[in-house]
Amino acid sequence: MKPRISIALLVIFIIGVTVLTLNMKQQDEKQKIQDILSKGNYLSSLISLYPIMEFESDKRDYFLRTLTEYTSKEGFVYLFIHGHAGNALVSLSSGDLSSKIPKDIQTKSITATGLLKQTFEVSGSKDKIFEFAKPVYKNGQRNGTIRLGLKLPPSAFFSSERLSFLAMIAFLILAVLFIGYYGVTLALKPLKNLDQSVVTAGSDSEPAVKYSGKIAGIAPIIDDLEEYLSKIKSKVKIIETDNVDLISKLGVTTFEKNKIVKMLDSINFGIIITDVQENIDHINAYMLKLLDKKPEDVVYQPFSAVIDHSEITSFVSNEDMAGQSKNISGLESIFPETPPGEIFKVSANYLMGGENTTIGKIISFHNATVESLAEKAKHEFIAHVAHEILTPITNIKSYSEMLMDGEIEDAELQKEFYNTIHEQTNRLADMVKNLLNISKMEMGSLILDKGLVKTDWFFGDCIESIEASASEKNITIEKNQPDIFPNLMADKDLLKTAIINILGNALKYTPPNGSITLEISEQDKMVIFDITDTGYGISAEELPHIFEKFYRSSDPQIADQDGSGLGLATTAEIVHLHGGEIDVRSEPGRGSHFTIKLPMEDFYLGET
Repeated sequence: MKPRISIALLVIFIIGVTVLTLNMKQQDEKQKIQDILSKGNYLSSLISLYPIMEFESDKRDYFLRTLTEYTSKEGFVYLFIHGHAGNALVSLSSGDLSSKIPKDIQTKSITATGLLKQTFEVSGSKDKIFEFAKPVYKNGQRNGTIRLGLKLPPSAFFSSERLSFLAMIAFLILAVLFIGYYGVTLALKPLKNLDQSVVTAGSDSEPAVKYSGKIAGIAPIIDDLEEYLSKIKSKVKIIETDNVDLISKLGVTTFEKNKIVKMLDSINFGIIITDVQENIDHINAYMLKLLDKKPEDVVYQPFSAVIDHSEITSFVSNEDMAGQSKNISGLESIFPETPPGEIFKVSANYLMGGENTTIGKIISFHNATVESLAEKAKHEFIAHVAHEILTPITNIKSYSEMLMDGEIEDAELQKEFYNTIHEQTNRLADMVKNLLNISKMEMGSLILDKGLVKTDWFFGDCIESIEASASEKNITIEKNQPDIFPNLMADKDLLKTAIINILGNALKYTPPNGSITLEISEQDKMVIFDITDTGYGISAEELPHIFEKFYRSSDPQIADQDGSGLGLATTAEIVHLHGGEIDVRSEPGRGSHFTIKLPMEDFYLGET
């Protein structure tokens, strides 16, 4: 063998053994780290299931003996179990190791709301410590923390077994190199001899080749090479076909995955998907916007590190929920990042894999602000309606019972009682009528029965409805009417209800000797009703709310008067149904001015 070839083979041999050795060492370290992580996750989760109170009882020593026997192998460093207040219930470590652990590591572990993994190096040592922290819950409340420290065991890479294995691998590499070299040399030698024969034969090469026996010597080798190449080509084609299939399947899978991701991103509520260790696998666009984060900041991070909200992380991490119901009940909470008053409903479901095993969780964050406000408004509505209905019914019942029992003998007093019963009955009927009208309007089932309304007659009917009550309070009614009354297409009964609601309020909240003015006019193809009074007036703070259902002013002069808070709400709805506008200007102590504008419509009286 030539010296250069020997040196080349030796260099290749050394490089091969070195690369193999380094690769084996790297794989060995990766496997050890993976074993440490798996062991730490398992042990910390297992210990957290143990009732914390047992660590304060006589069972504590038994637990420590059992744990010591189980963790006596190389790799275990320490175990600390803290109570609810952070006090150490169990301390299992060598020497004063607890004082050498960095403060920030301890703080993060004790305040962690889910499984937390941290790494650090103890001062004076090159060992890397893996700390696993897991909170302990009972009945949904946190009452302790488990802290487990593990380290990589000493490397035994150059043990006798490993050295024997490396020696065997080195021998095989060396043998392959030498056998390969000599095999190639022997295979090419006939070709070399053939080449020399062809060169020396000149123009009579064909007889020289034929009778020299060289072709006959290499023919089997050439045939074997052709057969081998043919097999290789066949296998390459098969592999290419398989690769095409795999690429097609991968493309379909990628397409389906992207489609699912787009679907999750299009949902108008937050979605977070975690694995069994509560590390985030996926987060949709809505949730990223809510947290003001990027995907690379949250994916593969612990859920508790991304959602900085102890109530939510405790809810999701609560081991008591793992009973193992596939659905976890909801939790209503708020986010500091959102505007005040916004409420989110957090719910979680277990993700199930093959053989009905849990592979993770899917947590949803739904903005329930509107639903919460609607639910609150519904309860307030029912309570207010019940109160408003109960008041007149109670008055009617009381007065009627006194009259039936003959307790009232005075004729004038009896008449007053009958009048009160009549008034309360009318009040109850008006309130029920307003409720029905509002209900129909909101459901869209109220149909306007439009017809020609002669506003001069309509004007007189509205004034007549309050004249008697105004005379009793010595209130002056002023009428500003045009020379020619405009005609209007409207639902006369509903429109009359709207105008009388405003006139009734003006009459109710105007003190004696005051005045009420009703004016009708036409401007820009609009019929305008102006109602002005000299009553108590409405403050600027309350003006935006007067058309809300059941809203009553806090002014004692107004609150002391009977009222359901439905009149103006009904009026506004009726005006809007007619395509009109309603406006109000008011000043406390000087009165209010309501303006209703309704569009004029063409009407057909038939053939003349």
